[in-house]
Amino acid sequence: MRILYCNKYNYPFSGTEVYLFELMELMRSEGHEVALFSMSDPRGSPAPYDRHFVPHIDFKERSGILQKARCAAHAIYSSEARRRIRAMIKEFRPDVAHVRNIYHHLSPSILWELRAQGVPVVYHLNDFKLLCPSYNLLSQGETCEACKGGNFWHVLWVGCYPGTGARVTLAAEAYIHKWLGTYRKCVDRFLAPSQFVRDTFVAHGWNVAKFEVLPHFQKVPLRIEPAVAKDAPLLYFGRLSPEKGVDDLLRAMKKVPHMHLVIAGDGPQRGALEDLAKRLAVTNVEFVGHVRGSNLDSLIARSRFTVLPSHAYETLGKTILESYAEARAVVASDLGSRRELVHEGETGVLYPAGDVDRLAEAIEALGARPDLAEQMGRAGRESVRERYTSEQHYAAMVSLYRRVLAERSAASSQKAGIKTWRMLSQPGRTTHGLLAAGALAPRPKLRVAFIGGRGVISKYSWIGFLAKP
Repeated sequence: MRILYCNKYNYPFSGTEVYLFELMELMRSEGHEVALFSMSDPRGSPAPYDRHFVPHIDFKERSGILQKARCAAHAIYSSEARRRIRAMIKEFRPDVAHVRNIYHHLSPSILWELRAQGVPVVYHLNDFKLLCPSYNLLSQGETCEACKGGNFWHVLWVGCYPGTGARVTLAAEAYIHKWLGTYRKCVDRFLAPSQFVRDTFVAHGWNVAKFEVLPHFQKVPLRIEPAVAKDAPLLYFGRLSPEKGVDDLLRAMKKVPHMHLVIAGDGPQRGALEDLAKRLAVTNVEFVGHVRGSNLDSLIARSRFTVLPSHAYETLGKTILESYAEARAVVASDLGSRRELVHEGETGVLYPAGDVDRLAEAIEALGARPDLAEQMGRAGRESVRERYTSEQHYAAMVSLYRRVLAERSAASSQKAGIKTWRMLSQPGRTTHGLLAAGALAPRPKLRVAFIGGRGVISKYSWIGFLAKP
C-alpha cells in the first residue's frame, strides 16, 4: 500500500510528530511505501519528495501589514500548498492519505486537492481545532467550550489566543471551512486517539459513524528496572506552556520541600516558570531543558514517579504511556482522556485539575509509599504490554486504511453505475453506442478477500462494462 502522510512539521517538533515518524517507520517495516508531505525546514532529514514541500513560513515573525495579510490568507486557504500536493500526488500516486496537524502552514486547502484526485483521507485528530479555533478548548488556562455548536466568534472576545489579528484569522478560517463543508466533504474517516475525543466531537454535533478510536502505541523496553532509589526525583516532562499546569506543580513542590523535582522540557513559559521558582524560593526543583530519545527514557526510569498537572483536556497523554513503559506510576490531573489511562489506585493517582493542595497531598502520599509507587508502575507497564503494542496498532491502522479504500471504491462504482443508467435511459441511447463513445470501458475494480472477519484489499482485476465517473 502507498500511504501519503501530511503534517506541517518534518521533524520531531512535539509528541505529535514523534508519534507520526514512529508510525511511518512501522509502516515501512511492514513493506508499505510511505511518503511525507510537509513544510520545508532544515531541522528535518532529507526526503525523496521534499522538493514538493511548502516553503518554510513563520507566522510569529515580525512583518508589515501586507505580509501579515498574506500569511492570514495562506493559513485559511493556500493555493500554493494545493498546487504542491497535486504534484506530489501525481508522482507518488498514494492509495490513501493520513492527515495530521496541517493547520496554517499547509492549510485545509490540501484536503480539497486530495478529494479532487480521488485519494481517501484519514484525518487524525491530535487536537480540538475543528471545535475550537484556538486548538485546545482552553481559555485563560482553564477548559472552555464557548464555541460549541460552531459559534466561533467567541474566539474574538474571550482572549484565548494572543493577538487580535490572529484571532480574526482563526475565526475566519473556522467559519469559511464550516461553510465550505471542507471536513464533511473531504474526510472519509476521523481517527480519535481516545474515546474522550470521539465523544467530545459527537457532543458538538459531529456524526459518530465517521469516527474510529485508536490510541497511540508505545514501545516497552525489555529490561526490568531495579527498585527506585529512596532519593529519586519526581519528574515532569513535556512542553512548558500555560495549559500544562507546571506553575501548579511548582507551588505544590513548595509544600513538599523534602522531595526533589526535575522538569524536562522547553517552551514559551520556561522563563516565567524559572522566575516563579525564584520568587517562591523553591530550591527543590531543577530545570534540565528539552530531553528526548534514550536520554528521556533513562530520565523517566530513574524517577520516583512522574507528575502531569495539565489544565487542558489533552487528546491522549502519550507522556502517561511513556511513564508506564518505564514502570513508573503517574500523578495526573483528573481531566479528559487521562481518565482512560490512569486507573486510580492501580496505575497512579488522579487529583482535581488546578487544585494545588490536592496535588501536594497526592505527591506526599505516593512519595511516602515507594512500594505502592513501584507496584503501580509495574501495573502500568503491563497495561501497555497488553493494550498499546505496535502490533495491535499496525493491524488496526491497516484495517482502517483498507476499509476507507473499499468504501471509496464502492461509492465510486455506485456513482458510475447511476451515471451509466441515466445515459442508457436516454432516448436513442444503446449499449453499442455508449461503448463506441467510450462511456463504458474496462476499469480496475478491487477484489476483497475476507480473513478473520476483516476485508483485505488484494490486487486489481479487470472487468468490463463499468462506466468511468
